[in-house]
Amino acid sequence: MLKLPDSHLKWSVCFPQSSEIAAIVVEDHPDYPRHDHQFVELVFVVGGTCLQETALGRSRLMRGSVCLFRPGAWHTYRETDDLKLYNCCFDPGILGRELAWMIDDPALGRLLWSLPLSAGQQGTCSLHLPDRDLKSCERLLRELCTLSVRGRSQHRVDLLGRLMLLLGIVARHLPRTTAPMAGRANPAISTALKLIDDNPTQEWTLENLAARAHVPPNYLVRLFKKVAGLPPMAYQRRRRLELATRLLLQSDLPVSEVGARVGWSDANYFTRRFRSQFGATPTAYRARHARLPMAAGKGNATQHSPAA
Repeated sequence: MLKLPDSHLKWSVCFPQSSEIAAIVVEDHPDYPRHDHQFVELVFVVGGTCLQETALGRSRLMRGSVCLFRPGAWHTYRETDDLKLYNCCFDPGILGRELAWMIDDPALGRLLWSLPLSAGQQGTCSLHLPDRDLKSCERLLRELCTLSVRGRSQHRVDLLGRLMLLLGIVARHLPRTTAPMAGRANPAISTALKLIDDNPTQEWTLENLAARAHVPPNYLVRLFKKVAGLPPMAYQRRRRLELATRLLLQSDLPVSEVGARVGWSDANYFTRRFRSQFGATPTAYRARHARLPMAAGKGNATQHSPAA
């Protein structure tokens, strides 16, 4: 039985002054209960230790530990000891727009898509940075923290540039794989990815995605799964479910209407899909969060918003 998170962190609460990309540093981070997010989160531990639990189990975090969580992937902090970390977060929508080209890069494609979305990873992955590269990340993260509170649009290029540099450093230190590294991905992959991310609620079929990408359907499935970790239609289901968690917690829409808005008019089918991904029905997921207060600040942060 999959565990439900105890809280769901919303972008508007965590980063009210930022629109799509933000960072925050938290010193003396306390223990924190199980939680997930509506955004992509990268955690960089720069001091102290803690015991982190995810859907993959428990692990000890220390200086140099880096974890990535896609929307809906939960984690918790226990046994914290002088823990200091940075959270770098971004809206998953930019994966299909400004960052879509990254799927063509073997390391970045693996970091953002194929590894966290692969079977058994539950939307998360982790790695360790050597101290020299961690210091480079700390510099970029400090700059992102400053830019995050300066406005929603005037520093967008600066935010994107630093996020790309940060992702590049992290991707170079992913755990090695026994599979041979692929060359440059076929442009059909980024085309299909952008089509799905731009409009995940559309009634895409494998055939019309393949036609738009100018490749045969079976070939698109093989390419997409190799690079993104999931076949194209499974990736669309994942994106729909990520959108559904947001609607369930940010609106009072009936569950059937939430399903319809993310592309599933059959409420029973939507419920089955949701339960298979998150371990609870949409109704139970919403009710659990309705009984719990929204996550508050978690230590001494440089912004007034909460950290995740």
